[in-house]
Amino acid sequence: MIERFADLQLFVMIVERGSLTAAARELGLTPGAVSLRLTALEKMSEAQLLRRSTRRLQLTEAGDQFYQTAKNVLGEMDDLRAAISGGKGALKGQVRMSAPLDLGRRYVAGAVDAFIAEHSGLSVSLLFSDTTLDLNEAGVDLAIRYGRLPDSALQLRRISSNRRLPVASPDYLDRHGRPETPQDLLGHNCMALLRGGGRFDLWPFTVDGKATAVKVTGDRDANDGGLLRDWAIEGKGIVLKSAWDVADDILHGKLEALLVPFCPADVDLQIVMPPMKQRPRRVTALADYCTTQLRRLDQCLTEIGIGSTNSSGRI
Repeated sequence: MIERFADLQLFVMIVERGSLTAAARELGLTPGAVSLRLTALEKMSEAQLLRRSTRRLQLTEAGDQFYQTAKNVLGEMDDLRAAISGGKGALKGQVRMSAPLDLGRRYVAGAVDAFIAEHSGLSVSLLFSDTTLDLNEAGVDLAIRYGRLPDSALQLRRISSNRRLPVASPDYLDRHGRPETPQDLLGHNCMALLRGGGRFDLWPFTVDGKATAVKVTGDRDANDGGLLRDWAIEGKGIVLKSAWDVADDILHGKLEALLVPFCPADVDLQIVMPPMKQRPRRVTALADYCTTQLRRLDQCLTEIGIGSTNSSGRI
């Protein structure tokens, strides 16, 4: 039987930091001490919890079950403390959160700053990436993601509908003309996002009520959506971006939204969390706060005329 919650906290930290050394550094222990405690924990559990190599740690099946249970138990302890204090206890502990690069830098980071300012006992680790992370493998408590996600095992909270828009700078459009239909993109320099080992060069549209796609070409690609946005602002070509990522740029005249009537509002923005019977109060509180803050961005989309309404472009 595990008698000390410190052992559960240690194991969770080892998994989420990815190494014994990183966990030891954060806890102020030596790597040797952490290794001994992990060995004792595995002996007490009568199972190997982690496979260790010089390059990485990997959870065994028993270790994954132990990790999920440990997080549940620690979360329940947080909630118990809150219940005893009438739900007024300070939020404590760490939350690991992921978000797309542009959205994370422009909006999520600021929301997290404000949340931490209100809860000094809380720490948040932010992981910004346009690559979809495995929440369990990365030890992520909550993630903000675009798209309608097929994994029914995840717990989803929809924030808003969104859409992807072709955008370009006024300077580029003055030099090369403004496309009036999706097919007009074939005559433009379209810069695409690299993801999943491929080029996202099939841009989706709705024409006469039917879904269609245009295969675009261009002189440069990138796996960083923020860099693509910067290139567009610099007048290098057209990029396909989430409306939320470029709303401020459009509002201030740095970029123009193109082909809006043809762009389907089918890119949901959602908060995603791993399945868990009892979620730590700090995770739920941060999810609630980010949902409220991000929903305010809908007002900006409405101001520039690209709010989350269905569209069916006609030629």
